[in-house]
Amino acid sequence: MDQITRRLGRGAATSLLCLSLASPAALAQSGQSAAPADSSDAVAEELRGRLETLTEQVQTLGADADKLKKFKFSGYVQVRWEASEDGADTVKVSGSPASLTTYNRERFSIRRARIKLNYVHSPLTEAVVYINAGTDRAVQLLEAYGTVRDPWTPDHRHALTFGQFNVPFGYELERSSSAREVPERSRAENVLFPGERDRGLKLVSNWMPKLETVVGVLNGRTTGSSTLPGDDPTRGKDFVGRARFVGGVVDAAGSIYLGKDVVPLTGPDVEYDKTRYGFDTQGYWELPRAGGGSLRGEFYAGQNANSDSISALVQAPTSANPATLLKPGADPGHLATDFRGWYLMAVQNFGERLQAAARYDLWDPNVDLDHDQYERVNLALHAFYDGQTRVTVSYEWITTEKLVSGQYVDPQDNLWTVQFQYKF
Repeated sequence: MDQITRRLGRGAATSLLCLSLASPAALAQSGQSAAPADSSDAVAEELRGRLETLTEQVQTLGADADKLKKFKFSGYVQVRWEASEDGADTVKVSGSPASLTTYNRERFSIRRARIKLNYVHSPLTEAVVYINAGTDRAVQLLEAYGTVRDPWTPDHRHALTFGQFNVPFGYELERSSSAREVPERSRAENVLFPGERDRGLKLVSNWMPKLETVVGVLNGRTTGSSTLPGDDPTRGKDFVGRARFVGGVVDAAGSIYLGKDVVPLTGPDVEYDKTRYGFDTQGYWELPRAGGGSLRGEFYAGQNANSDSISALVQAPTSANPATLLKPGADPGHLATDFRGWYLMAVQNFGERLQAAARYDLWDPNVDLDHDQYERVNLALHAFYDGQTRVTVSYEWITTEKLVSGQYVDPQDNLWTVQFQYKF
């Protein structure tokens, strides 16, 4: 109708409508002569046709808008300036054949540049594609999966996901890097689940408002693994399970991961058990005037391949002997060792603009060996410019031990990080 009014002029359109609806007798009483009946009928028919056309166009636009509402784009960018105590204005020669690798640790970098596309066709189905283009400047597929939910419960409590997704183990593994209060995840998580994601199936079930379970079947090689990322060198699949209680003030979960992996050799590979057991808990509070806070902790234990043991027991290939073999007398059962790791983190808000966080984490790749532990204390302060922009200043005290001239020393490798993050 608005288009008709614009074309004819508001006064002309009103006159046409009145003429089409007024009877000849009414026109006679008003002193106007009646137009021929066929003329008024033609005008009315034209108006009805135009109105029907407009109605069809509005319905088409509404249908297109409904389709677009099923898509949701989100993401974030993290730009960092880092300054490490081991930085230097030089490069070092390493490897064979020799190659140059950047040694300087005072630099700007793009730590993460991520975009996620969610498509929700209905309450029962959803698909996600998630990509990253970060420090290595290469576009990487992080996640690609579909989810179907059950139709027989009113709130669809059971969901089956298939594709590439975060391993459902513990707490911090699935927590977004855009929400984390320190720059990186704990050392234990980085070693056990590099890349955080694997391929397979998982079933998430909410049995009641406070109890959730997850069971999954995975390849067993996360996407950040140095060898065969995202693939599986063993015929059997790995199993992961988790049960979480959500109390609101206190949450807790237990996780288990059972699988097998191999150490590749020339000839038969050495297969070993890959196990992870985890427990995590989170407590929340609200302080007057200051704001909300939390205390979080997570513990890891199990058995995993140990890089130091592999270096000590496996003979690396050389030009003279290109084979990768166990050294004479080496026990293949010692390639995997018992590990232990944990972290504890406290977070406190100060109003709506400031937040402080402190974390201690420890990683021991072989509980039977001394001087191989990794310890880190991380302090961070966040300033929120608005709901999308956050500036973080972080300092990390890192303690490791290296054998130098018969003595164990801690390298100078503490790290300052300033990060600018924008979410959309």
